[in-house]
Amino acid sequence: MATDSTAEATPSSAHRPIDVPWELNVPIADLYIVGYGMRLPNDLTLETLAILKRCKRLFGVPPINASSFGIPQMEDLSVLYAPDKPRMETYAEMTEQVLEAAADDPPVAFATYGSAMVGTFPAHRLLEEAPRRGLTVHAANAVSSFDGLWADFNVEPFYGCQIWEASAFVDLDVVPDTKAIVLLPQAPIYGVKTGMDAERMRTEPRREMTKLKAYLRRFYPAEHVVYLAMTSGASADPLRSIVTPVKLEDLNAVDAPLAATLVVPRLDDAARRFDFEGRATSDVQPAYREHDGSDAARE
Repeated sequence: MATDSTAEATPSSAHRPIDVPWELNVPIADLYIVGYGMRLPNDLTLETLAILKRCKRLFGVPPINASSFGIPQMEDLSVLYAPDKPRMETYAEMTEQVLEAAADDPPVAFATYGSAMVGTFPAHRLLEEAPRRGLTVHAANAVSSFDGLWADFNVEPFYGCQIWEASAFVDLDVVPDTKAIVLLPQAPIYGVKTGMDAERMRTEPRREMTKLKAYLRRFYPAEHVVYLAMTSGASADPLRSIVTPVKLEDLNAVDAPLAATLVVPRLDDAARRFDFEGRATSDVQPAYREHDGSDAARE
């Protein structure tokens, strides 16, 4: 036994560790709203898996094939999109189809990527309309694209972050807070009112990015560097993000991925003290390897 009086004692916790029960507690509902997260299968939660196994019908936008997890085949709601059809009409059809299924033979689930409650209009309509039809509904927590952006840019959102869907940002004549970091999801499809061509997975040409740039130029200088970011899971490589820095003046010249978010850094010098050095444009990225469950797979 060590008797050296200079030896430091192991610090003890001032609080008892939180007990985590083994049993999963999933509410019983007619309709579930779930998200897959961004990185599959890494972001799938225990609750999401339990819900998807429980339901009689699964509606995916887009659907996933996760039969190895015991998840039944999903019905594809993205086929309702069309290049000559307003997206709001498509969202209404999705909502009605899911609600009818939940009323006819529950439980059913509406599932999408990321968090279903972030950037998914039909999910909010379902949460709003289901109780009006006497249906119980439960929305499960999930990892959203914003979680990836916080890590990619080392952002602490508590220190100032403004989020607007790009088209709403301009349509409502929003004045950005230049002391905050501004996120504009769906900037590459700014002004596009119709849905994508479900067969070709393409939307109409992006002709209006120049208008978005012109609006931002009212508040930011032409040389202000902004970022078009597609967080990990939305790109071809499920574990790596795609970040493209560009001067605001050149924004409309960049061929950005449709799923990208425009990240506009703070302009106010005093507020920059709340910024942390990020890794978004760094070549140093963590290496990933498959984990087989053994200690040998750990580095």
